[in-house]
Amino acid sequence: MQLEKEMYKAGWIFAFMGIIGIAFILIFKIDISDITGPCIFHTVTGLYCPGCGGTRAVISFLKGDLIKSFLYHPVVPYAGLVYILFMIRGTISFLSKGKYPYMRFSFIYIYIGIAIIIIQFIIKNFLLMVYGYTWL
Repeated sequence: MQLEKEMYKAGWIFAFMGIIGIAFILIFKIDISDITGPCIFHTVTGLYCPGCGGTRAVISFLKGDLIKSFLYHPVVPYAGLVYILFMIRGTISFLSKGKYPYMRFSFIYIYIGIAIIIIQFIIKNFLLMVYGYTWL
């Protein structure tokens, strides 16, 4: 239970830093692609890397476009929804003074995320190599 409490606190720090980062980007009108640059893996191999589409997926997720986010990179909405659920459960536990438990940490959440990354990597590159379908 202590791990979950610490993760809950870290979740609030993450949210606060994310809000500051988003505000900074909006205030100074920064184009994210200027910061990230081109994908080196894609440039060298012509294939999509396991993270290709992640930045666009995060931007779409933050705009509330979950379908577009999923299509860019399905692990982003998965991780975002797990984070939101964890934080809601943590807030309920905190406000109820432990009457309702925190969401328990389990490695299964990580394993699911890894599986999503591998599956999307295979599907995107299969479609690219076999059908010439450019995903992004």
